Amino acid sequence: MNVPAEIHRRIEDLDHPGCWRGEVVVAKGPLVIMAHGLCSIEPALRRSCWITCEAGELSAEEAQEVLRIWSSRVEGADEVA
Repeated sequence: MNVPAEIHRRIEDLDHPGCWRGEVVVAKGPLVIMAHGLCSIEPALRRSCWITCEAGELSAEEAQEVLRIWSSRVEGADEVA
């Protein structure tokens, strides 16, 4: 969850509704912070945003699921006995 990540947003082409003219990087930081940030965006606006990181791309729904799983981990479960 501490890998570098970015939130991206599509830029709508105002001359051609429903089409996109590009994308911008909205924020950069650790995946856990970017996931919380993406999930805090108003649901209607989330459709044009996603996260990229070394593991791939995450939609808002996928980021929310990753946070749920990460938050419910048992402390020390990753430690080798």
